[in-house]
Amino acid sequence: MKGATSDHWVRFDPAGCAQSSAHVDEVGPLAEDAYKHVVPKVADRRREAAAGWTMQRLTKEEWRERARPCFVRACGHQPVAPPREVRGLTVRQPYAWALLNGKTVENRAWPAPAALIGATVLLHAGKSLHHAGLTDERVLALPGLPDRRALVTGAVLAIGRLAGCHLEKDGCCAPWGDRELFHWELTDWRPLETPVPYAGTLGLWRPRPELDLTTLTSTTLEDAHVRA
Repeated sequence: MKGATSDHWVRFDPAGCAQSSAHVDEVGPLAEDAYKHVVPKVADRRREAAAGWTMQRLTKEEWRERARPCFVRACGHQPVAPPREVRGLTVRQPYAWALLNGKTVENRAWPAPAALIGATVLLHAGKSLHHAGLTDERVLALPGLPDRRALVTGAVLAIGRLAGCHLEKDGCCAPWGDRELFHWELTDWRPLETPVPYAGTLGLWRPRPELDLTTLTSTTLEDAHVRA
C-alpha cells in the first residue's frame, strides 16, 4: 500500500514500560490522535499526562527493542501504581483561605469515603461567603486575613491531599475541630499561582473535563505529591 509505514505509536508509563501500541497506519501520524485511540476518555489522558505517561512513535526496530520486551513481560520495569483519584472540595470563604493559612481540619457532618483517603484534593472556594466565618475568632486570629472583598470566590485555589478522616472525640483537633462532626485531615497544600475560575458543587466532586488539571500548577500533579 502506498505510503505504508512500519512505525508504531507506543504508550509508555512513567517507568518507561510500554503499556499499549498501535500501528501508525491505523491511527494516523499525530500523537494526539494515537493517544485518543488507546485511551478514549479525555480525563484519563489528562491524568496520565500529568503523571508522566507519554505517547512515542517508534520504528519497527525500536519497537522490537523497547516495546516488545514489555509486552512479553521480559523488560524488568517496576510496575507503576495507578494514578490516585482526584476530587474537588468546595469550602466557603474565609474557611478556604484559613485551610491554607493554619486551619488544620475541615469539619463535615459526613465521613470522607474510605476509598478516597490519600486522594488528591482540589480546594475550591465557593461563590458565596460563610458569613459566620467572617466573625469566627479562630479565623480572625490568623495573620494576613484579607479584607472580605479580597477573598477569592468561585475558583480552585490549591491542590492538596486527603490524608485521613475521624469522628471528633474528647475535643480533639482544637481549636479547629468542631464537636460531634467528622474531621477531615487535609495536608500538603500547594497554592496555585493564579486561582482557576470554576463552579464547584456539594460533596467530593469529580473535576469536569473542562478543568484542565495539567495547567493548574507549574509542577505536575505527581511532582507536587498531592497526587499520586
